[in-house]
Amino acid sequence: MKQYTENILPDALTGAIFAVEGIRDAVTILNGPTGCKFYHSAISDTQYIRNKSYDPQSFPQAYYFGQPRVPCTWLDDQDYIYGSEKKLTQLIQICVNQKNAFIAVINSPGAALIGDDITAILDKTAPETPHIAIENTGYSKTFMEGYNQALKKVLKVLCKQQTRIEHQTINLIGFNIYQKYYDQNIVEIKRLLALCKIKVISTIAAGDDCKTLSQAGHAALNVVVFEEYGLALAEQLKVQLGTPLMVLEAGPPIGFDATEKMIFQICARLKSDPQSALTCVGQGRAHAYLFLARYASLIGGPKGNLFSIKAEASMAFVLNHFLQEYLGMIPAAIELIEGSSPHFRNKLKDDLRHKGCEFVLNKKVNATKTQIVFADGSTIAQLKLQEKNDATLKTCGIEIALPTLGYLDIVPKTLFGEKGTLFILENIMNGLRFLT
Repeated sequence: MKQYTENILPDALTGAIFAVEGIRDAVTILNGPTGCKFYHSAISDTQYIRNKSYDPQSFPQAYYFGQPRVPCTWLDDQDYIYGSEKKLTQLIQICVNQKNAFIAVINSPGAALIGDDITAILDKTAPETPHIAIENTGYSKTFMEGYNQALKKVLKVLCKQQTRIEHQTINLIGFNIYQKYYDQNIVEIKRLLALCKIKVISTIAAGDDCKTLSQAGHAALNVVVFEEYGLALAEQLKVQLGTPLMVLEAGPPIGFDATEKMIFQICARLKSDPQSALTCVGQGRAHAYLFLARYASLIGGPKGNLFSIKAEASMAFVLNHFLQEYLGMIPAAIELIEGSSPHFRNKLKDDLRHKGCEFVLNKKVNATKTQIVFADGSTIAQLKLQEKNDATLKTCGIEIALPTLGYLDIVPKTLFGEKGTLFILENIMNGLRFLT
């Protein structure tokens, strides 16, 4: 099977930028050349639309280069010799004049070699605006490391100790704007927990503004949804604010089982009644059964069909459980992204060993025959390209991560809760139909 070059995964610089870009009224200044800016600005604005226009002529001001997000200092050869202070000072002043509530300056790898004192420049130019400087995101480190490094610094500045704790309230930790359907995943969890009389105060840099972040200390519990992006932050907040933490034992609430376990676990901790939310999930189960029974009778499957996953360990664990236990599908390859949670990696390994298919772990998705793949758009595109060289290959893909294939999601979609489970089933059944 011909193997294509692996797509490049986002690194620590991207993680740091999107940690700050997830705050509604914050601005990320990228201290670096323009080539480092354009992708990050485009993705930030696409994932989290905060401006009515994307017309380049609407953003003619210096340092923005026709884009609404992530202004940069467009460093050139002279700046690497004499320093970036002049450009940084001008850009920081522009951001102060725009009334941004928080400013972060992040060095590109090259700018980190210049040696400018970014913190001193910020203190001098924006003394009244909360700010942080990240002078080095780490060379060749993972997205998760860059994300956690940046957000830890943000939380130290914005999250304040509270004297009053609100009962039946939580923070959701582990979401970021680089995740597929992150916003509607949050909406779905909030909807289910509201049925249990539980309120979400903050989602920690996944659409909150600075004021909401500052109130995170009111929560009675921090719930870690994605361990890769949330555990280190929750541990810091436990020390910083005294807020206890809880990791979802079943992983993110994908599939009926994981959704019910999330409801039980959170309600047990907060002593809330889970029944209304469980009834809602039960209705989703009943609805799914009607379609699955007819599908299996008329077409066959999805039981027995092959699937592959490329994702973080927490996502891969819960997807594998859902696809094997609920649908009876067979894993062909499960490829974990660098920086995945060791805890969920081990849980996944144990689950696969118990089912006699441990050998699929760490197999390359783009080098394994499969029928349906859960991955980012680039990986799906690689498999579709290989179909052109091998007529026996037939694969359908379901995007669960960025980068995407470019499909415009105008109707809100989610992967979480019973709504997300039905959406995944819809994609699986329709996708497999076109392979027969």
